[in-house]
Amino acid sequence: MSIALIAGEGILPVEIAKKLQEIQDRTLILALRNDTETLKPYADKLIRMRTPNLGRGIHEVKSYGSDKIIMAGRIPKKLIYYLPFSFFFDRLSRSVLRKTMRDDHSLLGAIVKACEDENIIVMPYWQILPEFIAQSGKLSGRPPNDKEMKDINYGREILRVTLPCSFGQAVCVADGAVVAVEAMEGTDMMIRRAGEISGRGTVIKMMKEGQDMRYDLPTVGPVTLENMKKAGLTCLAVQAGKTLVLEPEKFFELADRYNIAVWGVNYAEEIL
Repeated sequence: MSIALIAGEGILPVEIAKKLQEIQDRTLILALRNDTETLKPYADKLIRMRTPNLGRGIHEVKSYGSDKIIMAGRIPKKLIYYLPFSFFFDRLSRSVLRKTMRDDHSLLGAIVKACEDENIIVMPYWQILPEFIAQSGKLSGRPPNDKEMKDINYGREILRVTLPCSFGQAVCVADGAVVAVEAMEGTDMMIRRAGEISGRGTVIKMMKEGQDMRYDLPTVGPVTLENMKKAGLTCLAVQAGKTLVLEPEKFFELADRYNIAVWGVNYAEEIL
């Protein structure tokens, strides 16, 4: 049976759709995004869903004959606060929302559980994009200088506190002070906010220890570096082995051009 794709916003679902086209004969894509044209070349069947109706999604996947799905891409967080639920969501979606906390990890975990209850396997997308996984040490650009390395280590200390609370996947640190912490707005908006506040600093992005790697993997790409350049931020540290680098060729070229240090760190290693 084929793997279906539930595609939110961003470049990640497009990269996954390309890979699925390479490894299987046909692919069902359920698109929760406006620019569905970017996905059409890679889909045997493309269905646009204007709201994340879980019941319909499960029905479409099973009707197509798929028993595996990959969930990838951004879904606007404001959707989960829309009222009344009866207008925007189907019965299963309302049930999940009412029983679940609204943080990403709890909500996505509940969605995975609902799919598994219908005998649909939720696959981790990193398994089909292993070449996108960040490695330890220097990834691109230049090595961090001493001040940036101190900010990296301090940022890791902050993330060890925020991540277990299910927020703060990324933080910006400048001169040993926390400038901004990522919340529901996402990393790109946090970077822009940090630029308005400090105009300099280091971004550290990591994953909650023990988090299910089937969803919400930390992701960076060319847009991350473009936003950092505009904000005046000069160093990016990501978690090795658990961060996806999208459009790697373009990403590494931009890091060199903008002189941004990109460094892979481990969650558990001793902080120097």
